[in-house]
Amino acid sequence: KPVSTSPLIAMTTFKFAEECGQQAMALLEKKGYTVIPFHAQGIGDSAMEELIEQGLFHGVLDLVPAGVIEDLLGGNRTAGPHRLEAAGKAGIPQVYTPCGFDMLSCGPLSRRETGDPLWKNLRLNERKIFIPDEFRVQARTSGDEVCKAAEVVARKLNASKGPVKFFIPTRGWSALSTQGADLYDPSTDALFAPALKKSLRPDIEVSELPVELNSAQFAEALVTALDEMVRESLES
Repeated sequence: KPVSTSPLIAMTTFKFAEECGQQAMALLEKKGYTVIPFHAQGIGDSAMEELIEQGLFHGVLDLVPAGVIEDLLGGNRTAGPHRLEAAGKAGIPQVYTPCGFDMLSCGPLSRRETGDPLWKNLRLNERKIFIPDEFRVQARTSGDEVCKAAEVVARKLNASKGPVKFFIPTRGWSALSTQGADLYDPSTDALFAPALKKSLRPDIEVSELPVELNSAQFAEALVTALDEMVRESLES
């Protein structure tokens, strides 16, 4: 028996995108979708890729594609080299944000004192760092790093057979990079959109909205776009 009679949407989320995830999920369910959330800590988002390959989903709200930059830099939340590929191959509608590209998961904090290669090579000690406890440590990503992530994302999305849209909240990509938060760095964030557009296929729409990721307006924009694309794909 099928898991659900309503169209299935895969959605990535994590703690710093929680409000956006909850709002988007509620809006999608109101529109008649069943949403399966995946925690974007590496294992969850790579499991999502496998299930997409199996043809389980009708669309993807990839709220937290952070596994890409984690893999690129060697962070704790890497989702492997094939993240952002399954949905494109399957040709199902995809909506993306840059959530998680504003940070690198680099705990535990003890790595800082032991000459750990990640901390040493990326000079993480010289960056803005969010330390809620010894184990969960997030370092701010640099301009070069978000631009490299943009190039990798563009290359992967350019191979998509189905419709793709990318939404950028210019007032913070997560709860950690909004004004007043520990990893706030708008000048670094501002480098991402031009780098993405430069490498992205011209038919893939990039929308920059002057809001925070965890705002109701942003969740509504994501859901409206995904709903339109999924309805079109189901009708065709």
